[in-house]
Amino acid sequence: MIEWDDKYSVGISRIDDEHKQFIDIINKAVATNEQSDDPEELKEVLHQITMYAINHFSTEENYMIEFNYPEYQYHKEEHHDFSKKVIEYCERVNAGDSQFANEILEYLKRWLINHIQVTDRKYIDCFIRNGLK
Repeated sequence: MIEWDDKYSVGISRIDDEHKQFIDIINKAVATNEQSDDPEELKEVLHQITMYAINHFSTEENYMIEFNYPEYQYHKEEHHDFSKKVIEYCERVNAGDSQFANEILEYLKRWLINHIQVTDRKYIDCFIRNGLK
């Protein structure tokens, strides 16, 4: 489980709220994995993560375009790589390979923490300078 901590905050309420939502989805996945090994539940969690990613990445990328963020392309590629990996996990689960739930959860946790604390931190000054709070 991941507990929200101020070290994950980027200081922009909309983005922090969306990051908290992502943490909630991951925590739901962890709880589901601990209580059940039902592949249908894993599919549902992966679907939620996919839908979350589409919405959240769009939020960040639209701000980056609007504010002419210089590292937009790199950031967008990182989002794309994440989406591609989640789709690969979905395909494996849909093909009947649901024995790797722990691998999925570890990937999600590592990616989120690294992305927020490293990649997202880079846009904070740009976003705040352009009026986001």
